[in-house]
Amino acid sequence: MADTLTIVIDLTEAETGLESEELESRSLNLADELQSGDLVDSARLARESDLPEGAKSGLFAFIGGVLTAEVNRENLQKAVDFLGNRFYGKTLTLQYEADGLKTTLEYKNVEDLEVALAAVQKLETIRIQVKEKS
Repeated sequence: MADTLTIVIDLTEAETGLESEELESRSLNLADELQSGDLVDSARLARESDLPEGAKSGLFAFIGGVLTAEVNRENLQKAVDFLGNRFYGKTLTLQYEADGLKTTLEYKNVEDLEVALAAVQKLETIRIQVKEKS
């Protein structure tokens, strides 16, 4: 099992009212915050080839509103906590695949998050999507 996970952070549904340039700018700011807080090893705008099969694709070389990040398993809880605090009031959806089984978990609070993270400790790829409050 690898010590580093690749995560995809998708802001496109949470930031639907933004122009593509503003969405890209907010995504880059989030990448900077994640890296400067030592929450991830690296973070960058996603390319279409970075997205899991079945994910929305974009028309750009880079997809505004979607980041890929490399995070050490030890920092996964901190990174997801950061995202939960950063997007307080919004629903976060955690999607993962293990042994061919795809699972989606939604969470809005710390208790839901702890249950979700306990379920994903042995995973290789995680996708986190931020949605408007439902």
